Amino acid sequence: MLNERLKSLRLAKGLTLQQVGDFFGISKVSISSWETGKSHPDHKKLEKLSELFGTSVQYLITGTNDDNSTNHKTPNIPFCDWDQIGNKSSTSSIRKIFPLHTKPGKNSFATRYPASKDINWQVSYIPAGCILIVDPDEVPGPLDTVIVKIEGSTALAKFVQTPENKKVLVRADLVEIKEIPKNSFALIGVVLEWQISAKLK
Repeated sequence: MLNERLKSLRLAKGLTLQQVGDFFGISKVSISSWETGKSHPDHKKLEKLSELFGTSVQYLITGTNDDNSTNHKTPNIPFCDWDQIGNKSSTSSIRKIFPLHTKPGKNSFATRYPASKDINWQVSYIPAGCILIVDPDEVPGPLDTVIVKIEGSTALAKFVQTPENKKVLVRADLVEIKEIPKNSFALIGVVLEWQISAKLK
């Protein structure tokens, strides 16, 4: 059902009800009512939801893909260890992950998020140990979580909107929220979804 797909896709993207509400300029209660089936987004909001979640309006409504196939044809994608991200030939041709909620691009890969090395770090919206599906070809949008290289190390980061309505990138794996200067990082890819447990094929 639409409400279940909306909740599942939101959680797979690591977004809170408040963040989706802020994206639309409405309250988190309105988003919650969509997810419980008490109300439904109109067609314009469905289009924006499909962009936000990286899927199609057809999938949101019917649960089927645009190609009208009944089988999910998303291929397994290669797995890459967290500390090897960004290295050439770092993905494994043996270990594969099956995306559950998104349709990744041809250069997508999966990795396991090891958590922050900051001793004061609290569990965030993406828990340690989960599998991330990452697309290096995806253009980051509002509220997207991304993987970046900062000073040679891999980090999780998130785009946020400032009170001045400016989109900035901040570390998602540090206690202190601090903007990452534009020239100090290399964007690796956009996190399409995360899975609490996943089976390596």
